[in-house]
Amino acid sequence: MNNTILKISLRLLIIKKLSSLLSLIVLTFGMASFMLIFFFIHYEKSYDESWTDSQQIYRIALEKSQSNGNITTTATNYGGLCRVIADEIPGVDYTTGFQRDIVTAYTTEHFIKDADFFWCDTSFFKLFDRPFLSGNHENPFPGLQSAVISETAALQLFGRTDPLNERFKLNEGWEFIVSGVFKDIPENSHLKIDILITRRSLHYFIDNFDNSSSTLKMGSASRSTESSPSARWLCENPNVYTYIRLKKNADTELIKRAFSKICEKYTTHLVAIGQKSKFILQPVQSIHLDSHFNSELSLNSDRKTITALYIIAMLALAMSWIIFINFQITQSMERAKEIGLKKIAGATEYNILSQIVLRSVIINCIAIILALVLSFLLRPHLSEYLQLNGQIPVKPGSVLQFIIVFIIGAILSSIYPAYILISKRPQQLLSEKFVQDNDGFSLRRSLIIIQFAASIGLMITTTVIIRQVLFMKNKEIGISVNETAYSYTPMSMIKKEGANQKLITFIEDLNGIPGILSATISSCVPGKEINFHSNTIYPSGKPEMKGDNFGILNTDSHFQEVFNPKILAGRMFTLEDKPGGTQLVINQEACKKFGFDSPETAIGKYVMVRVNDYLNIPETPYLVCGVIENFHQESPHENIEPMLLIKDYRWKYEVGFVTVRLKNTGNDQEILGRMKDKWINLPIKPV
Repeated sequence: MNNTILKISLRLLIIKKLSSLLSLIVLTFGMASFMLIFFFIHYEKSYDESWTDSQQIYRIALEKSQSNGNITTTATNYGGLCRVIADEIPGVDYTTGFQRDIVTAYTTEHFIKDADFFWCDTSFFKLFDRPFLSGNHENPFPGLQSAVISETAALQLFGRTDPLNERFKLNEGWEFIVSGVFKDIPENSHLKIDILITRRSLHYFIDNFDNSSSTLKMGSASRSTESSPSARWLCENPNVYTYIRLKKNADTELIKRAFSKICEKYTTHLVAIGQKSKFILQPVQSIHLDSHFNSELSLNSDRKTITALYIIAMLALAMSWIIFINFQITQSMERAKEIGLKKIAGATEYNILSQIVLRSVIINCIAIILALVLSFLLRPHLSEYLQLNGQIPVKPGSVLQFIIVFIIGAILSSIYPAYILISKRPQQLLSEKFVQDNDGFSLRRSLIIIQFAASIGLMITTTVIIRQVLFMKNKEIGISVNETAYSYTPMSMIKKEGANQKLITFIEDLNGIPGILSATISSCVPGKEINFHSNTIYPSGKPEMKGDNFGILNTDSHFQEVFNPKILAGRMFTLEDKPGGTQLVINQEACKKFGFDSPETAIGKYVMVRVNDYLNIPETPYLVCGVIENFHQESPHENIEPMLLIKDYRWKYEVGFVTVRLKNTGNDQEILGRMKDKWINLPIKPV
């Protein structure tokens, strides 16, 4: 009997070729879409799960509030924090802190420009446990010149993954020795690291490297000064990413209270000037979806996006089943007389139900196989579109769950079409009026309405998303970045005598190349987060107005020619303005924060500026010489922050940006070649 039911089901598939084919297409694409979206959702939610005891790992973010109510939250924290946690909080197993630097790492044959480089402490690998391909995992930094690099960095610098004891240099010539190579950190981690060197080495090189001869002083006469963790400046500058791993069964509430006590103990000097600090514990697994603070290590996603993807995936699958059910109901109507005759001939309800359900399961099983094949074929293209280094991972358990869901859906989607036929008497099924009078059409009409409503919903959602993307793509950001290209300033010139003057000469040479409209140097470029910030800036004579966080952009007299911000009042910098002078240009938002009635009234006013954020400016009166229209320094999604432009050649980590505006001549490669020749012929040859 079972063989007979199977043969009948297969025969019906062949007889109803068109409806079977349409059902397969609809189900295949619905299931494939569902799986691909869920593969990506699982990938997004799996960030930082690969670390040992990842549930016990937390990042300590910092919230700073000013007396005027202004609040700034950063992913970085005070440099002294990670050095006192272990001694003052018993529930912490390990702690580590590291800070980013901008470097070019190079050997005689290869280089890595803008490497993901961090100065760390010796406990990094105790907290973030990565397998070592070479070197001693227990003692990764045996000497002052020791460096641990990733597998990819080893291949880029040396062409192999076991370059133990090989040497490479950074920027101005600091030389380090590879003491270990760790397996690459998985793509689904907010940490992206190429090279790690200890902060002890940093301080040693600062104190003992002779920039004039590019040599390091070694021996007993050399020294290294690393400040005490309670040093005041270590609790002022939040530039260190700080992480802890809690002991098993540690009480997080007690840990949070302990952090509050540390905050009170080491930030009294900040409280005295009206600044309060608060430490925020972030589970490392939540950072990718829940954290959107300043100075994030990488671009994070958000839970709203994940929720939207859930809805789209469920709608895609539900719509495919609704369409399939409609097909099934139609076929049930067409088979009414056949089923009526079978009932008269003695067929049981079980026989009829088995036949209809089996046909549905066969179609769905074929669709499942096709969907699996299609999703695995599309997975590399989706990964490439999402700009992932590897393919979106697939867990066998997830695939099994999908198959179970699909089979359950196949059975459920066939029950009502089968019920229409099973619940009726043979006389009703054989009646000419059965098709018109059957209540199956009511459900069918409802399903069609739902189907169209869902389709319209998806179309509206898709249209809104596309329009939003186009809006963001075409939105005026307040400055012109078309036909521009940028590069870092030559890092081999760091701390070299006359480096700034030679770089200025290089910029002037670039401005003389046919095809280049202008070139400029700045501490940051559009699209990147402003390097310098200060909340101790206020109109002269009104110290009560300080507390707002201002971004500070150091630039030169060619900024206007390259980026063309709209000048609302006054002027931009000129060649006559001296670098390091006390004139500044502000944007509209800063004008508003200072309380000036209009851009015109701001001109000639003085603003008190004090900066202690790698860039150090003692409290100094600056004259407002210009006001420009607001522009988006980062994504248009971000709020525009108040900004000051200062003519200065000081940059964070002593690395700035050279930006050129090209004429649209079609000879870009030739122009870039001439720029390279100018670059190479500088008195100090860059890397």
